[in-house]
Amino acid sequence: MNRLVVISLVTVLLLLGLGQVFGETHPLTSARPASAASAGANGAYAMSGGGDAIGIARGPDGQFHMTAQVNGGDTSFLVDTGADMVALTVDEADRLGIFVDRSSFQPILRTASGTGYGQRVRLDSVEIGGRELTDVDAVVVQGLQTNLLGQSVLRQLGRVELRGDRLVIEPA
Repeated sequence: MNRLVVISLVTVLLLLGLGQVFGETHPLTSARPASAASAGANGAYAMSGGGDAIGIARGPDGQFHMTAQVNGGDTSFLVDTGADMVALTVDEADRLGIFVDRSSFQPILRTASGTGYGQRVRLDSVEIGGRELTDVDAVVVQGLQTNLLGQSVLRQLGRVELRGDRLVIEPA
């Protein structure tokens, strides 16, 4: 894997404290909606599109969650502007029909809890707010508890800006 990608991913995971996700519950990634009124059935919070912009409301956990279609299937994500790539859980990759050879997992990142193992994959498509991206770089990470929507998608969508309790993605 490209050394810069690995270094970026490691830095992001360390900054977010996701090292604890590997085997422990972490408040940033394990939180679920307090009620169905504030979130959809899949755990994604209110998302709106005014024109071409996409607005995502901050969830009760202080983070920004959304649903995207990956290879045609709805997938819940934690929006992580510091992550270099999209990161999927092993279970989500399996559900989406993405082939993951667990025997070929390699050390791809270092966390506070040790070495993280995974596999680099390419997603056929990711659709967000009516915009479809194809051939998207991603990683499947063993032990990851929450899918992360990183820069391999966000940078293609446009400018990402925090406006109060909303994360706004505006086309470039």
